[in-house]
Amino acid sequence: MQKRIRTTLFVSIGAAVIATAASATMPDGWEVNPVNSVVYEAVSEGAHGGAAFWCAAGTYAEVHLKAKPGDEIYVARGAGPSVTTNRRSAAQFTLDPEAAGITPAESSGDLNEPNVGEHMSAGQARTFCSTG
Repeated sequence: MQKRIRTTLFVSIGAAVIATAASATMPDGWEVNPVNSVVYEAVSEGAHGGAAFWCAAGTYAEVHLKAKPGDEIYVARGAGPSVTTNRRSAAQFTLDPEAAGITPAESSGDLNEPNVGEHMSAGQARTFCSTG
């Protein structure tokens, strides 16, 4: 019985470490957190435009999810309240639209209004990151 308790505790601690490692703090006050196994959320510390959402999404995809610059990132939920924090400004993204249950869509052309299904490559998203 004692061995079983230790195993369960080890598995629980291991899951907590994995979940913590999946969150990341990005430059310019951005936090990126997993929503589930296929969707992640870019959370702003303050008011930022859509280009900054794409920057955070692209950086997280390449650095933490090991996406290639040509891999497509899709909007899973447009700008709105965060579901992983208590902040007001967040948008959700995915590398796997089918698993996230969204249909790819053409861009509206307005970066400040990320719409579900819009997409661009991770490399293109990172071009919106400030250099200074």
